[in-house]
Amino acid sequence: MNAQPVIGVWGHFADANLGDDACPTALLENLTRLVPTARFVLFCRFPSIAQARWSWPAHPVHRLARGQTSPWEPPTAGAPDGTRALSRWRMRARRIGPLRLAVRAMRAVLAVARALPAEALFLWHSYRRLRDVDVLVVTGSNPLFDFFGGFWEYPYSVWKWATLARLCRTRLAFVSVGAGPIVSARSGELLARVLNRADYVSFRDEGSRRLMREYGYDGPGAVYPDLAHSLPFRPPPVTRAPAERLRVGINPMIVHNSFFWPVHDPAVQQRYIQSLAHLAAALLAEGYDVFLYGTQKDDRVPATAVQAAMPGATPEHAAPPFVMPASIDELLELCAGADLLVTTRFHGAVFGALTARPTLAICYQPKTREVLEGAGLEAHTIALEAVTPERLRIAFERLRAQRQLLAAELQKHGLDLRVRLDQQYRDVAALVQPVTRHTTLVPLPSRKPEAAESRS
Repeated sequence: MNAQPVIGVWGHFADANLGDDACPTALLENLTRLVPTARFVLFCRFPSIAQARWSWPAHPVHRLARGQTSPWEPPTAGAPDGTRALSRWRMRARRIGPLRLAVRAMRAVLAVARALPAEALFLWHSYRRLRDVDVLVVTGSNPLFDFFGGFWEYPYSVWKWATLARLCRTRLAFVSVGAGPIVSARSGELLARVLNRADYVSFRDEGSRRLMREYGYDGPGAVYPDLAHSLPFRPPPVTRAPAERLRVGINPMIVHNSFFWPVHDPAVQQRYIQSLAHLAAALLAEGYDVFLYGTQKDDRVPATAVQAAMPGATPEHAAPPFVMPASIDELLELCAGADLLVTTRFHGAVFGALTARPTLAICYQPKTREVLEGAGLEAHTIALEAVTPERLRIAFERLRAQRQLLAAELQKHGLDLRVRLDQQYRDVAALVQPVTRHTTLVPLPSRKPEAAESRS
């Protein structure tokens, strides 16, 4: 092993999403343990945030818009009159077909003219930053999809960094990555080609592996848990007096919101908000201690909608507070302090399993259901499109009735996941071995036959 190997950690993290940040946090913790002499370089969304959080050098994973130094903010409810007037003018202009097409064509030409030189300069700087990196580890943040931004967002970013890694003779590892949704076939095919050239590949769920197989990935690819399961956290026992109120955490997600979500279904969004509002109101009326919490800062938007939609709110039964933890540690402590969790985000389900708290998941994608199926909680999931106030309440009562048994099972499940992830970390650490830069890489022992991987 090199005396001081350099490991790059690549992903769309450091973007105000504690779920995305959990994966590099776990990776850095465990690789530092196994390779104590290693130095790390982070490639992420907002380098200043990452460097302050993890104290390692950080660089952008893609070009940022001019003046962009922090994560996206949802628009405020009220816009200035001048903004509304401009919006009305744009709406009228869009009704003129030829004018609309001419404006689109002009914008496309100007965008390409500006982007090409800037992208070429960004690629040159990225190449220079990657030259001294021995292994580039891609993890978390679901990099294998095009649901947000289309082909030129995640698929292109993954491809260009994989190409830079080949030019730099840097080993490339995809570790417990998620895949999908993939809207365009060319996105899926490009991502599959990238995976076929990687030195190590593992997926965080069977659905992700199956999807990439469909698009042409034919190399080894074990299934290991999401890396957040290996965060250094041990859930404390929650002891309640017989008469003490049960504490319930509800995690709303900014899903199907027209300002954020690529597909907007107002009916689904309204039913989702109403379901959470009715559940929170009913639990408060029955004496539960209820709070709303986020794992991403924009969860405040649906939380506010839930508070406003709560029926029969009174001074005695005021809407529950919204809590947005400032760090992963604070989030885990918050989850561990609850008796029951109702979550929507993927990592909300992961944090429920990690803290051994019985969790009911409203699944906006199949990946969330797989997390709870692995923990034996498949009966405590409900599809986002199918959620109603009545169904959510019935599902919650079923979870509450089994909470003590489920909490004990989750403790055992968490230990099993840590053992499996520790083996994967050892495989990744083995990638950092003496290599002569700019020469052919030594074949890696981690590329095992598919039959041997099925146990994972």
